[in-house]
Amino acid sequence: MACEWRCGWVAPLGTIPAATRGLLEILHAMFDGFRSILFWLAMTFSVIAACGCALHKKKLVPESLATCRQLSREGVSAMEVGQWERAETLLTNAVEASPTDGDARKNLAEVLWQQGSHRDAVVHMEAAVRLDPRHAPTIVRDGEMLLALGAADRAMERAEEAIRIDPTLAGAWALRGRVYRRRGEMERALADIQKSLQHSPQDTDALLEIAQIQYELGRPQRSLSTLHCLLDSFPPGEEPQEALWMEGLAYNSLGRHFEAVESLHAASVRGQPQPELLFQLAQAEQAAGQRDSATNTLRMALAIDAGHEPSRVMLAQLEQPVESPTVQVETIIRQ
Repeated sequence: MACEWRCGWVAPLGTIPAATRGLLEILHAMFDGFRSILFWLAMTFSVIAACGCALHKKKLVPESLATCRQLSREGVSAMEVGQWERAETLLTNAVEASPTDGDARKNLAEVLWQQGSHRDAVVHMEAAVRLDPRHAPTIVRDGEMLLALGAADRAMERAEEAIRIDPTLAGAWALRGRVYRRRGEMERALADIQKSLQHSPQDTDALLEIAQIQYELGRPQRSLSTLHCLLDSFPPGEEPQEALWMEGLAYNSLGRHFEAVESLHAASVRGQPQPELLFQLAQAEQAAGQRDSATNTLRMALAIDAGHEPSRVMLAQLEQPVESPTVQVETIIRQ
């Protein structure tokens, strides 16, 4: 038997009167129209909600913060090409636009530090720490600045705070080691900087510091071994001056004067020569029996700094006439 379904009701077609059937068809059409209206209303509300969210998100970035970030980007670009005054102006404006932006504070601190305004730099770096007290690298950088200004106790606090937050941060261990070194606690300093090297094995600065501390502890052979590891990591001709200088001092302490002369001479021609380096080269040359070379080296040191007292004293001693063995024998006979 043929049946007809309308609005969830099934009935044989023959049993439904024509008038009723017409009414059901009208109701069905109305129901379909109502569903269409509901669908379009739902779509409209979805679009409105999406636009509202977009507008709400846009409002989360105030104009002042957007200005700050734009100025910060421009300031960092100026830093990268060495335009320090322009960078300072841009980053100062960035901080004024949004004083609570930690990145702007950090970048301004670095520019001020580079410009020699060390105390102002610390003010901004400390503010950056307050704005993000769990960011260990910022805490370490603040500690490094404090230590450079002689505030060793505050630098120690920063180092230990950073270690508590991130025990794997090499810079935190290195900072604490440098504070210990400043205090004269050399064994502790050595242990902490070695710890930093474990977390950052490619850190050549840490390796050099370890060699320096070993030398200061009276362990020139260990210092020399460390320095050889450091120097081997550089291509020939690109070894840093300070590492070659330290190698020369270690050789000299071991009585290997000719090797000391070689290393110290290499250091003297690598970068800007320094009076103290030239003085120590002259000492090695004298110990190796190279008196004339030592005299010339001391004159070079005094040409750079006429007031370098150790060089003046040593040069005066070397310029005194040396008596020949025959004269010395005749003097003894007369006596």
